[in-house]
Amino acid sequence: MTDIPSQSQRSVQSLAAELAAYPVLVVEMDCRVSWANAEAEAWLGVSLHTLQKSRFADLSPMTADVWHLIQTVFDESRDLSVVGAQLAASRDAGHTMPQIRDIHIRLMPGARTAVLSAGPQQNTVDASHIAALGFGRMLAHELKNPLASLRGAAQLIEREKDIGVTQELAGHIIEDVDRMTRLAEHWSSVGDIKLGAVSKTSLNQIAMMASRSFHRADPGGPQIEFRFDPSLPEAPVDIDLMHQAVVNLLQNARDAICIENGSIILVTRYDSGPESRVDEKLSPLVISVMDNGRGVEDAIASGVFTPFVTTKPAGEGLGLAFSARVASLHAGCIDHDRLDNMTRFNIRLPVFADEVRS
Repeated sequence: MTDIPSQSQRSVQSLAAELAAYPVLVVEMDCRVSWANAEAEAWLGVSLHTLQKSRFADLSPMTADVWHLIQTVFDESRDLSVVGAQLAASRDAGHTMPQIRDIHIRLMPGARTAVLSAGPQQNTVDASHIAALGFGRMLAHELKNPLASLRGAAQLIEREKDIGVTQELAGHIIEDVDRMTRLAEHWSSVGDIKLGAVSKTSLNQIAMMASRSFHRADPGGPQIEFRFDPSLPEAPVDIDLMHQAVVNLLQNARDAICIENGSIILVTRYDSGPESRVDEKLSPLVISVMDNGRGVEDAIASGVFTPFVTTKPAGEGLGLAFSARVASLHAGCIDHDRLDNMTRFNIRLPVFADEVRS
C-alpha cells in the first residue's frame, strides 16, 4: 500500500514541481487544469488563471493534441509515456513549427486526475541500437512468445490421449525450446542482438512458421488470412530473428483489433517502389501484417519503432523496436502505412545476401 504523504512532504513535492525545469500540469477529467507550474504557463503561453477557467482542449491546437493523450489515460485507466510526441505549435509566437516533446502522464488515485510532464525531446536511441536501453527487458520480451507457446502445447499434452497427437505436440515443444536457445545466443553479446546463420529462405515459409507460433501462444486469438506471392524470390535471412520479428507484428495487430470483428492479414509481396529503397539499395521482398484496428496514433507515429513507445495497457513498447532492429540487421527497413482502411506494417528485405550485415 502506498503511504500517504504528510503535509510537509506535500509542500516539498509542490515546491519541487513548481521549480521543475520542464512543464508540469495537473489536469482533471472534465478537461480543466487545476494547477500548473511556471514552466507550463510559459510553454502554453497562458496564465494559470486562464488555464483554470478554460477547457484545456480548446485553448490551442497544441493543447488539443495534448488533451488527446490525456483522454487516453482517463479512458483506459492507465499511465502513458510518449517519446517524441508531435504537437502543434503553441500560442507562443516563438513556436512556429510543430513541437516534439517527451510526454509522461500519470493517473492519480481515484482516476479523475492526471499529472502531466512535458520534457524536451531527448536524444533517443535509434531502433538499430535498442539493447542499450535494457538488455534484460528486451530479451525477456522476446522469450515471452515461445514460452507461451510451450505452455499451450504442454496443456494440450496433459489433456490429450492420442499418442500420435502428443508426439506432434512434443515436437512443437522441442522446436520452441531450440528457438529460445538460439534467441538467447543472439543476445549473448550484452548490449545488442547479432545475426546468426543467414540463409536463402522463403518468406512464405517464415510467415507460416510465425503464424503457427502466434496461434500456439494464443489459441483463442483471431484467425489470420494469408495472401502469399508464390513466385517471390527467397530472401537472405536469419530465420529465427525474422520469425520472431513477424510474430511481434502479429501480436501488435492482435492488440490493435477488436477480437469480435477483427481482421488480420499476413501478406508476402514484391515491391520495387520508393518505400523499398534503403540508402539507394532496393529491398523489394516484403512481409506485411495488416489489421483493421484503430491505427497508429498521430502523436507516436514517427517514433513507433523506438523502444518503450507504446499506447497499449501494460505495454512495454519493445516488440516493434525489436522488429525494426531485425530489419536493419538484414540491410532492410520497416515502415507502416494505411491501405483500404487497414493499418499495414511492412518488413522490407533485400534479395542479395552480400547486402546483409555479418
